[in-house]
Parts: sequence; C-alpha cells; structure tokens
Amino acid sequence: MEKQLRENALTTKEDMLEFMGMDPQNTPERVSNNVIRLINAASSYIEIITGRSFRKQTYTEQYFASGYQELCLNQYPITQIIEIRRDDGSRITDYDITHTSKYGVVFRDQGWAVKGYRQGLADDIRLGSRYLTVTYTAGYVLPKDATKEEPETLPYDLQMIVWQIVQQQWGLSKYGANGLSAFSISDISWTFDKELGSQVQDIINSYKRIGC
Repeated sequence: MEKQLRENALTTKEDMLEFMGMDPQNTPERVSNNVIRLINAASSYIEIITGRSFRKQTYTEQYFASGYQELCLNQYPITQIIEIRRDDGSRITDYDITHTSKYGVVFRDQGWAVKGYRQGLADDIRLGSRYLTVTYTAGYVLPKDATKEEPETLPYDLQMIVWQIVQQQWGLSKYGANGLSAFSISDISWTFDKELGSQVQDIINSYKRIGC
C-alpha cells in the first residue's frame, strides 16, 4: 500500500522523484514509499525548526493586547482576517494588514489597549487578559493542494530545501552511511548523517520569526 503525504508536506512525490532523476510513472512502490517518508520527515523538521506551520489554514486564537499599534499573530503570512472579537462579544474592525500581513502583524492606529487585573499599591495591571479572539487564515497553498482556481503560493526556496534534504538523506541511505545524530517528534524519526549545507540552513533560518 502506498504511503500518503502528510497534510504539511512541502513538496509532491512527483516533483521530488523528478528532482532525483527518477520517472514518477515507473518508480517501484517501495522506492516511492521511502521518498514519501523522507518528504514527511523533512517537512516536519522544517516546521519544528522554524516554529511555523506553512500550510494555508484557518486559526482561532486568543491574544493578550500589546499596548502598542502592532498585534503579532502566531502564523503568517496572513491571507485574511475573518474577525477580531473582544471578550464582551463586540467586534473590532478598524485594523489594517495591507503592509504587515506577510509578517503576521495586525496594525491599528489607536493601538491595542491592554486589559487585565490590577495588583499592588500602584494599582498597575499585572495580570494580562487574553480578551482578544482572532479568527484568521494564514499560510501558503502547498504544491499538493494547488488547483487551477488556487495555484500554489509556497515560496520556491522552501520546496527546494526539501528536495536537497531528501536527496542527501536518500543518497546516504542508499550507500549505507551511518547516522551521527537524530531528531524525533511523535512518530517521525529523522537521522542526520551529515550536517545540512550552509545554503539550506540559511534558508531555514530566514523563515524563523525574529522579534515581534
């Protein structure tokens, strides 16, 4: 039985096999299954290292207000804000993501007022309240999910580093190289026989959020 790509897979089996010089139509099932396993492992590894989910999906999350004009959401790029609602049920609509969506930032001219519980002699707010509930869509259309109506939007360099990681691990496995260290999460196990190339590592690092 052929293995399936996980929902977060950053490339397709066909593209991966072509990159490796194999004919997708005439590849033995055993080979295809091992390539799919490597794609799934590499994609999960990249998400863990960057702390991001790249597949386009809808989130509903609660946030503390920053007190500043920027509200940083967990996932990005933002493709749509469905609604921002306070804990009293009222909705906030005077925000803008025109220039900040790619960073996961929701801008508001009058700022995001801090709300919470006051403590101490100065009666300062010490315990913040997650009174903002944000429902939004963020991420990229992955190659495996692309349609004519909704083409893929995943940056090409992210797909390219999956190709490079999988090809490296495939080659090392094929020629019997021994692993030096391992990474694992849930039922995914990933063994690195050699360090990732500097180009691959630089691209991964560029997708990590810094600040905000």
